[in-house]
Amino acid sequence: MMDEYSVDLRERKPGCTENPVIRLTQLLARVEEGKAVLRVTSDEREVPLKVLEMLANKRNLKFEIVEKNGTKVTVIYSK
Repeated sequence: MMDEYSVDLRERKPGCTENPVIRLTQLLARVEEGKAVLRVTSDEREVPLKVLEMLANKRNLKFEIVEKNGTKVTVIYSK
C-alpha cells in the first residue's frame, strides 16, 4: 500500500528555523523507496520551481506540476 503525504513548505512553525528544502529532502526519502507519493505546496520566492524539479531529477522521481497560481506552486513527487 502506497502512503500519501502532503507538506506545505509555506508554513513555518513558531520558533522553527528549519530550512524548507531540508524538510522536503527528508520526505523525499520515502518517495525514493517507492513507499509514498508526496504532494508539496511551496512559494516560489522561498523554494523556486526549478529547485523542486531538480530534486526530483536528482532522485529519478516523477515530477508533476498540479497547480501554479502566482508564486504558489503545488507539485507531486512519485516513483
